[in-house]
Amino acid sequence: MNGFSTIVSRYFKAIGLAMMSLACASCATLAPSTNNNDVAKADNTQSRAERVFLYQSRVADSLLDHYPLMEIFEAADPSIIAAEARMTESCSPLTRAVLSHLEGREPSLGLRFQVFASIGECEHWARKIESLLDSSAADSSSQTI
Repeated sequence: MNGFSTIVSRYFKAIGLAMMSLACASCATLAPSTNNNDVAKADNTQSRAERVFLYQSRVADSLLDHYPLMEIFEAADPSIIAAEARMTESCSPLTRAVLSHLEGREPSLGLRFQVFASIGECEHWARKIESLLDSSAADSSSQTI
């Protein structure tokens, strides 16, 4: 029962994050400075954080679309389940930063560095899930033909 509640809470978070991503205007990952080069780097990183957050939210939505019921997800390919767990873990700092931003608080410097350090892995696992879902959909459509 504990595992079931953990999975349910993950999916409610994913749905909530997807809805929040629509309202999210930005997610700062580095503090801007007065130097023009530093500001350009901060803007570039900020836009990447926003893009990755929106992308992983879309992947989480497609995962929910692909496995709408808990019983179906429990019978899913173990590699998809494992990739989802890794994406949730690696995207956690980014999610916390976005939630902090939406609550009107500035993410702490430590959290910004965690986002900066984990954003590549977050994007990697989102892409992995997308490719697994695409291959799963291709396999299921070839079986129905």
